[in-house]
Amino acid sequence: MNPSPWLLAHGGRVFEAAQQWGIAPADVLDFSASLNPWGPPASVRSAVAQADWTHYPDDTALRASFAQRHRLDPAAVVVGNGVSGLLFDALRIWRPRRVLLLEPSFTEYRRALVAVNACLVTWPLRAEDGFQPNFRQLGPFIRETRVDTVVLNTPHNPTGVAYPPEHLLEFVRTVAQHSVRVVLDESFVDYQPENSLIQKAANLPNVVVLRSMTKFYTMPGLRVGVAVAYPPLAQELRRQTAAWPVGVPALEAARAALADEDFASRTRLRTECARRTFAHALDELGCTVFPSVANFLLLRLPRGTGTALARWLEPHHVLIRRCADFVGLDDRYVRVAVRDDAANAHLVALLVRWLGEQRQVEAT
Repeated sequence: MNPSPWLLAHGGRVFEAAQQWGIAPADVLDFSASLNPWGPPASVRSAVAQADWTHYPDDTALRASFAQRHRLDPAAVVVGNGVSGLLFDALRIWRPRRVLLLEPSFTEYRRALVAVNACLVTWPLRAEDGFQPNFRQLGPFIRETRVDTVVLNTPHNPTGVAYPPEHLLEFVRTVAQHSVRVVLDESFVDYQPENSLIQKAANLPNVVVLRSMTKFYTMPGLRVGVAVAYPPLAQELRRQTAAWPVGVPALEAARAALADEDFASRTRLRTECARRTFAHALDELGCTVFPSVANFLLLRLPRGTGTALARWLEPHHVLIRRCADFVGLDDRYVRVAVRDDAANAHLVALLVRWLGEQRQVEAT
């Protein structure tokens, strides 16, 4: 028997899981969605509670707050309905014909490319290379394949690998010489903000950088994302976004989140400690744990499959992210969010039991 169909797609399908299992959503232990387990900040909850949503939303204040926090011109900042919504908006502006994806990649990218009838060109990221691309080889490949747009992300999803910012910047500037545009998704860069290219992107006419406000601050139900681009390009992007793409509670929540620097600092420290402890425990079980700077870990199981593990975890009300639907990965791979130490230890204990059962099956 296969696991439930909703376990095969995006992570975070908590309400569907809870309904099938006959439990409250709060009783689902979700390792499938890469959300900050220590959020949202109290300041965000307070901002949502106090938001005056009796007027049409105006994103001017959020754009100004984001620009001030990151030392940008507000004209370079665009607010939209999450990273996915802004990705669709950027592609509608450019109407690319041939788009390069570094695979595996976030599955939503393919859906966005289908929507604009783009031809897809892929470049494989390999486990033996640590899922790091060779940017110098990518340049000639792009010219040979007549690619006009590249979509990539750092930290990379689903691996958590960070691309060296100096290599990435050199690549962006090099492809610009051949009129190639870049969409750079930085949804998880808050965990390593020094790697962000947003300040550079504001002066590069061929780049749109996408930033999520939902993952780091644990507010995925409030759809708000930010794009940073060269001001004339940002103006084009703003024309593409729907009228009032983000509601007042989400705008106020995002402003409060940006102002809460103590929460951000504590989150980075706690996540780094929890990730290191979690990765070590999983490594001790025989899993191949790939280095990550984000709040999730990509694993290759020492035995069994992600499908079998997801099915086995259902009675324990635990969700993980199978990775068989990522191009370039197979059913030996799973992605798990880094949660607090108690939750992480609970999953490790369950894995000890499951791997023991797998060994017994193999021995018979």
